[in-house]
Amino acid sequence: MSRKWCFTASAIVARGKAAIRLAELKFMGKRGRPGQKKPSSRSKPSALLSSAERLRRKALELLTQQQFPPALEALDTLIESGQACVDDYCLAGKTLLSMREFAQAAMALEDGLRLDREHEESRFSLAATLFQLGDVSAAVRHFQWVADRYNNPEARLNLATIAPGCPEVDHQRLLEIRRTFAQSLPSDSDTEVILRARSADGRLRVGYISAFFHRSNYMKPVWGLINGHDRSQFEIHLFADDTHERGLEWFKPGSRDQIHLTQTMSNRELATLIRQQQLDILVDLNGYSAASRLEIFMSRLAPVTATWFNMYATSGLAGIDWIIGDDFVIRPEEEQYYSEKICRLPQSYLSFVVAHHAPDVVPPPCLGTRKITFGSLVSQYKITPVVLDVWSEILKRCPDSRLILGNRSLAKTANRDYVVRQFQHRGVEQGRVQLLPPADHFEFLKYYDQIDIALDSFPYNGGTTTTEAIWQGVPVLTFDGDRWASRTSRTLLMNCHLNEFVASSVTDYVDQAVRWATNPEAPQQLSRLRAEMRSSLLKAPVCQIDTMVKSMEATYLQLFEAVAKTR
Repeated sequence: MSRKWCFTASAIVARGKAAIRLAELKFMGKRGRPGQKKPSSRSKPSALLSSAERLRRKALELLTQQQFPPALEALDTLIESGQACVDDYCLAGKTLLSMREFAQAAMALEDGLRLDREHEESRFSLAATLFQLGDVSAAVRHFQWVADRYNNPEARLNLATIAPGCPEVDHQRLLEIRRTFAQSLPSDSDTEVILRARSADGRLRVGYISAFFHRSNYMKPVWGLINGHDRSQFEIHLFADDTHERGLEWFKPGSRDQIHLTQTMSNRELATLIRQQQLDILVDLNGYSAASRLEIFMSRLAPVTATWFNMYATSGLAGIDWIIGDDFVIRPEEEQYYSEKICRLPQSYLSFVVAHHAPDVVPPPCLGTRKITFGSLVSQYKITPVVLDVWSEILKRCPDSRLILGNRSLAKTANRDYVVRQFQHRGVEQGRVQLLPPADHFEFLKYYDQIDIALDSFPYNGGTTTTEAIWQGVPVLTFDGDRWASRTSRTLLMNCHLNEFVASSVTDYVDQAVRWATNPEAPQQLSRLRAEMRSSLLKAPVCQIDTMVKSMEATYLQLFEAVAKTR
């Protein structure tokens, strides 16, 4: 029976910026596998090609023309003929992966690995696929295997990128993973950074580097800080490392501020440019979400280099001096597992301001249904097996409730079927879980109109997702986790009027969800909470952006003065 890959023309999409960089799947084309014989460059006459070779050549030709459906049909025919090798399964899996058909890609790659368990490229691609489906633990195991077996740098990068979201990776192991990755990066450590004399007016020169300035919803804490800086004390430099210049429309520059468009620069050129500006402080906003730029932080670029906003674990990078967080996300006993020194703000390090257009808050759906609808709009890669276990337990203990999920991966039928099966295997019938497809941002935010209480993911919490949920009036239920990535929602909720939604443990998290679902007063309570949500947030520390700006500026001055005393 033919497997017939299931997809539509709309499935053929650009690869986008997922946490796993699909472009890195090309590494085998450059490296080859140890002991693997390279294909001959001498082409055979078509009449001498076997049927399998003809199908294989046809698939490759179609892929070069980006004709993915007919290429997959050729590979399907080849596989069903019984003549396919592991490379054919791998090619099918990689093609499906690039189309975001993660569930089908996993099936193809796993089938191929049954023919050759040590096939490097298939293992690497399967790790990327499983990560996108939320099976982070399995992805970590496969990336680790490829990294160890073949000393593969791309595997080490991806392992370092996804490790904070793996339940089995503790602080010590994460530090080891990221330091091991950092050791593989080139370093320009001999370059000297000169501490310049303070200008006559006393301004500090602060640079921010990001590949995401264009994402206004994502950058809510960032734009609030940058635009709020006191220009009598600070001169701001933006190193815009993205291709979306329109995002800079959110910038309200001072007369001495500068924008540097850096997306076309090599790492060496970017590092040189940053040093030429003679910054006092450089702040990285990318973390591991812009992996191609990590190597610039193996060298010193400014007297003080800090990372903030998008680094929720140690970086392991020698050129980063400080990591900025708060008491809600990092505990004193965990400092030993950071390569950076820890700087804590007195309020949430993610305090934010909403400047972009957002839908109005509407009454909770439970007012009409008298039943609690739980929901989560986090990315699929955050919905790990342990999250599925816990959410399934909540649904089984709350037989009148249902769960709504919405993310980009659910655009694909096979991916949706995969998620439904995960719940069914845990005893939750199909009708209890509603899956929503991706939508443009404004319409996506309106999905919260259908949700009474949002359930947080773990060990990788929502960040932007949590700020969006509460701004739309929907409280987020979370708990005090075992790492920074498991406490990002906590820092947001503990700095506003929603601290009652921070459970003490995962058991308490489940119990609180059940109490809300079974409380006859919940609809009225949630209705009042929702109606007052935005006004309450605006009065709370989490949205007092001026306070956060002053805290960051005081921190910058303190860090710079500490360095100046040692020079």
